[in-house]
Amino acid sequence: MNRLLIASLDRFGPLGAGLREQLTACVLKSETFEAGEVIAPAGGRAQLRLLARGLAVKQTVLADGARQIFSVATPGDLIDLAGLFVGADHEIRALGPCEVRRLGGRELQALLHDQASLQAALLRAVLTEARAQRNWMISLGRRSAAARTANFFCEVYWRQQTLALAKDGRCALPAVQSDIADALGLSVVHIHRVLRGLRDEGLAVVKNGGLQILDWDRLAALGNFDPEAFRPQTDQAPGASVRTTRPT
Repeated sequence: MNRLLIASLDRFGPLGAGLREQLTACVLKSETFEAGEVIAPAGGRAQLRLLARGLAVKQTVLADGARQIFSVATPGDLIDLAGLFVGADHEIRALGPCEVRRLGGRELQALLHDQASLQAALLRAVLTEARAQRNWMISLGRRSAAARTANFFCEVYWRQQTLALAKDGRCALPAVQSDIADALGLSVVHIHRVLRGLRDEGLAVVKNGGLQILDWDRLAALGNFDPEAFRPQTDQAPGASVRTTRPT
């Protein structure tokens, strides 16, 4: 059960000697959530929650009931990094059926105290998440409705494709139009028109809990999609090259 946690942290490595053994010995609690259920409430402290299955969203709900979704989590993501040292200012909600594996707060604090490489890996994970958030901010502030939707679809597909969870232009996206609208700062009426336009242009279709990308090159060009915004940051040797791949 702990191999997924180790693999997730390894992306932001290197991990120090002995840390893998300690992580292997940790007891992770497995929890399941149905679509719409809150995985972690606002104000909660991090317990190193790992999304093992399904998609989840990070969101803020305003006093008038309006909400802003600002991130989609895919399997292998550490989803509550914002609450590591202070209470998180947002909640995490299951977009569809999800499985989460959780390391208790006391055990996490003990590991953080003993293992500097774990602290560094989590810091790089936070920096990677912040970079993705800047891309999201650019979309909301400067991209057209069609471009921000295209960028969002490319992100959702690309991130699942890197985990072998997407293939031939198809991946999971159990979102209704109101979810997509709240992620992109658009009204449901507006996102309906955008989705219809992307379909009619032969670019992408959202249907039956899934996303089908019909023309990756044109969709990525429309959304100005750059996968570098989502690659895990690591402690690379000087001069190390980053391999860029085209989604299959």
